[in-house]
Amino acid sequence: MAIAADTTDSSASATSLWWSRIDDWCERLGDSLNPIVVKETRQALKSRQFVMTFSVLLFAALGWTIVGSLMMMPQIYTSPSAPRLLIGYYVVLAIPLLLVVPLAAYRSLEGEIDDGTLELLSITTLSPWQIVLGKLASASLQMVLYFVALVPCVAYAYTLRGVDLPMTLLMIGTLVAAALLLTVIALFFAPLARTRTGRIATLLAVMLILLAAEYGIGAMVISMIMWGNPLPTSWTVYFIVSTLVIGTALGHLLLTATAAQLTPESENRSTSLRLSLLALVAASIGVAAYGMQTMGNDSPGPYLVFMLSIPALWTLSSSLMVAESSIMTPRIRRELPSSFLARLSLTWVTPGPGTGLVFSTVGAVVLAGLAIAGVDYLVTQQGPRGFGGQVRQLMTQWSILYAAYLVGFLVVVRWIVAVVRIHNNPRVEIGIATMIAVAVVFALVPYSIGLHINDYRTFDYSRWQITNWAWTMSEVAERRLPQGEEYYVAGAALALFLINLILMPTTVLPRRIATPARVQEELASK
Repeated sequence: MAIAADTTDSSASATSLWWSRIDDWCERLGDSLNPIVVKETRQALKSRQFVMTFSVLLFAALGWTIVGSLMMMPQIYTSPSAPRLLIGYYVVLAIPLLLVVPLAAYRSLEGEIDDGTLELLSITTLSPWQIVLGKLASASLQMVLYFVALVPCVAYAYTLRGVDLPMTLLMIGTLVAAALLLTVIALFFAPLARTRTGRIATLLAVMLILLAAEYGIGAMVISMIMWGNPLPTSWTVYFIVSTLVIGTALGHLLLTATAAQLTPESENRSTSLRLSLLALVAASIGVAAYGMQTMGNDSPGPYLVFMLSIPALWTLSSSLMVAESSIMTPRIRRELPSSFLARLSLTWVTPGPGTGLVFSTVGAVVLAGLAIAGVDYLVTQQGPRGFGGQVRQLMTQWSILYAAYLVGFLVVVRWIVAVVRIHNNPRVEIGIATMIAVAVVFALVPYSIGLHINDYRTFDYSRWQITNWAWTMSEVAERRLPQGEEYYVAGAALALFLINLILMPTTVLPRRIATPARVQEELASK
C-alpha cells in the first residue's frame, strides 16, 4: 500500500510540474506579446459593443436554429435542408465580421489619435507597425470568438444535407479573408483625416465601403450556397489563389501606409511603402501570368485586368511619390545606401520626389514592356478570337503611350509641386490633384485651340493634338492612329525626363552623411 501511495504521489507531482511548466511558458509568451494586443483585447472584450454584439449573435443563432428548423418541418427529415439554414447562419455571422469588427477597429485607432494617446505611445519603444498590428490582432481575436460561437450551428446545418464540405469551407474562407481585408481598409482610413470634417468624411467612406462589401459578398456567397459553384475546378483554384495573393499584398501595402501615417516626418516613411508597392505589383503580374497560363485559350480576362488595374494603381502611387518633400532630415540621410551597388539599386526607394520620379519612370516602362509581352504570348498561343495582329498593334501603341504620357505628366507635376512647396508644406495628396489638373489641361488646351482655329466646327485628329491624351487614346482604340506616332510622345517624355535629371542631380542622387559620435554612443547604449 505504501508503494502504491508513493507511486501516486510521484505521478501527481510530475503532473503538477508539467502544468507548472506550461503555465510559465504561457506567462512568458504573454509578456512577449505586443502590449497593444493585450491592451486592446482587454478593452475590446470588456466593452459594451462586444458584449452586446456577441449576445445578439448568440440569440440570433439560437433563434434562427429554432425558427428555421420549424419552418422546414417535416421535410427536414427527408429532403436536403442545409442551404436555407446555412444562408441564415451566414447573415448572422457576416454582420459582425464585415461591419461591426472593422468599424470598431476604425473607431479604436481614430480614438487613439483624437484623444492624444497616440502621442504618448509614440514616445515609448513601440513602433507604428506594432501599434497597427496590435489593433489588427485584437480585431482578429474578436473574429475568432464569433466563429467559435457559430461553428456548432454551421456543423448542424451541414448534417442536414444539401451543401457539400468544399462549399462550406469556401463560405468560411471568404468570410475570413473579406473580414481581415475590410479591417485593414478601415485601419487605413483612420489616420487619414486631421480635421473634424475630414473624420466625418472618412467615417462615411468606411461605412459605404463596408456596406457595399456586405452586399456584394453576401450576394455571391448566397448564390453559391443556393445554386452551387458554376466555375470549373481550375478556375476556382485560380480565383482562390489570386484572391489570397492579391489580398495579402494589398493588405500589407495598406498596413504599411497606415504605419507610415503614424510615423514622424523626421523618419523614413517612403522606402517601406515603395517596396510594398513593388510587392503588390509583382504579385498582380504573377497572378495575371498564372491566369493567362490557366485559361489563356478561353478568356483574356486576367490580361485585361492586368492592363487596367495595375496602370491605374501605378499612376495613383506615382502621383504621390513625385509630390513628396525634397527635404531629407539628417536621420534619413544617415540611413541612405553608401556602396556603389547599393546606391545603384536602392537609391530609388529612398524618400524624395527625384528618386520617386525615377522609380515611377522605370516602373512605367517595365509595365509597358510586360503588357506588350503578354499580348504577344496570347497571340503566339493562338488565344481567343480577336487576339491577332491588329490587337497586337493596338495594345503595343496603348502601352507605349501610357508610359510616355505618365512620365511626361509626372515631370510636370514634379515641377508644379516644387513651386508650391517654396512657401507651403502641403500633404503628398496634392500630387493626385495636380495630376488630375495637368491631365485635364493637356487634353483641353490643344482641343480648344483646334476648335477655335476651325471656327468651332468639327475637325479631324492631327499631330497637333498629340498632347491630347484622351483623343489620342481614343484614336488608338478605334485603330486609326498611324503606326509610329506613339514614338513622338515617347521621345518628348524622354527629353523631359532627361532635362529633369540634369537640372536636379542632388535630389535624384542624395548623398549619405556620417553618423555623429554622440548618436553612435546613444545607439550603442540601447
